[in-house]
Amino acid sequence: MRLDRALALALVAVSLSACETTAEKSAKLERQAKHVAISEKGLTITRENAAVKVLAATLVRDSERAAAAITVQNRSAGAQRDVPLAITVKDARGRTLFQNNGPGLEGALVSIPSIAAHQTITWVDDQLPPGGAPASVSARVGAAPALRRAPPTLSIGSERLSEDPAEGLIATGVVSNHTKVAQSGVAVFAVARRHGKIVAAGRAVIPQLGASASTPFQVAFVGEARGARLQLVAPAASFGE
Repeated sequence: MRLDRALALALVAVSLSACETTAEKSAKLERQAKHVAISEKGLTITRENAAVKVLAATLVRDSERAAAAITVQNRSAGAQRDVPLAITVKDARGRTLFQNNGPGLEGALVSIPSIAAHQTITWVDDQLPPGGAPASVSARVGAAPALRRAPPTLSIGSERLSEDPAEGLIATGVVSNHTKVAQSGVAVFAVARRHGKIVAAGRAVIPQLGASASTPFQVAFVGEARGARLQLVAPAASFGE
């Protein structure tokens, strides 16, 4: 009887463990599905983010293109992932020229992949449609899933400005993954500041970055980055949860 009871308890424990594992997998799949749905169905913010706030929204332009640079700050003690970020670009008369709420947009063009506790980050959209004489940009941050732990650490080194015959002034550098969590679709956001003001912005996307690996990147700027100070960040996009 005691042996039978012990075996029964063991089976219950295994069953509970399996249920927990299944639940964790389901939660992960749900988060992934939600992230995909944002880009497939279009971005809609129904609830404002209580912790991540917009500090500044800057529009930079050159002779051919425009880009939006949105600086946000996480004022909480917890990290978040897939933070929805909706922008509206208007002309000098206040007419709306563009919103990033259309279907089919890349995930990093509608959200911040991750933001650590108390982190300030500048997100960049350099895919604004040409034409229409954009004059201003505004932004809203939506509620986002919390991360149970700090996001994986990705660092940027060897960054410098150089001239490219085709792209003009570019930023180059190396992104390093210091964790055992492989990364997929890493966005590198780059801004150039002169006297504290953002004067140029751009971004690059790294399709794959292995665990404990490094890879070079190149960012073409919108705006005039000459003589400005570079500021680059690569938020983690995969979390091993």
